[in-house]
Amino acid sequence: MGNEWKTEISSSGEDAVIRGEPLEDVMDMDFSDAIYLLLKGEKPSEQESELFNTVLSSSIDHGIGNPSTVSSRTVQSGGNDMNTSVAAGVMALGDSHGGAIQECMEILQSSDTPEEIVRKYMKNRDKIPGLGHKVYDDTDPRTEKLLDKAEELGLSGEHVEKMRGIQEAFADEKVRLVMNVDAGIAAVMSDLGFEPELGKGFFIIARTPGLVAHVREEMDRPDFRREDGEYDGP
Repeated sequence: MGNEWKTEISSSGEDAVIRGEPLEDVMDMDFSDAIYLLLKGEKPSEQESELFNTVLSSSIDHGIGNPSTVSSRTVQSGGNDMNTSVAAGVMALGDSHGGAIQECMEILQSSDTPEEIVRKYMKNRDKIPGLGHKVYDDTDPRTEKLLDKAEELGLSGEHVEKMRGIQEAFADEKVRLVMNVDAGIAAVMSDLGFEPELGKGFFIIARTPGLVAHVREEMDRPDFRREDGEYDGP
């Protein structure tokens, strides 16, 4: 006989619970609140609920040209099902596209100062997670909205300040880079008490509805999308 699966997350059947809350009661919650409960094991306060909802909405979609959307639509055009196409988009998330949240949360929750963090990354010639963006040069409006919301709700704390400190320290050492939405999410979710291991999960949860919408639209387009390419080999 194999080992039994054991979990503190949920149960099934007539008396099903989610983190100790009856499933029937969870069904009365807002979806974002139910996600918060599922991930953290406790219900959010009214302020936490509003901020977490803003976090999820900030990354629900961001145009057609990013790696995850391109991947989902390309796979769909090959004649695949919804689940396969959406999964392809999720698999395209990486360090340069949604995947920096975890690393950013790790450095924000470390004991290193902003100056120490910047020096370490510059010494190794690595990109600092949360700084820089392909589209935005000065400010990322999504980040500004998140940080303003956190401040408004009284939930902006030491991790938001540390992220601002990292941005300033890097500006002093080299150049000012925009604080992107990964940094905003990492900072506010750290201030809400979430662990770094959930970082990529936040982006997966937030972006999946956008991928579903793009895949559905692609279903009505001609099959087998092929982009133009040019051979430049020998």
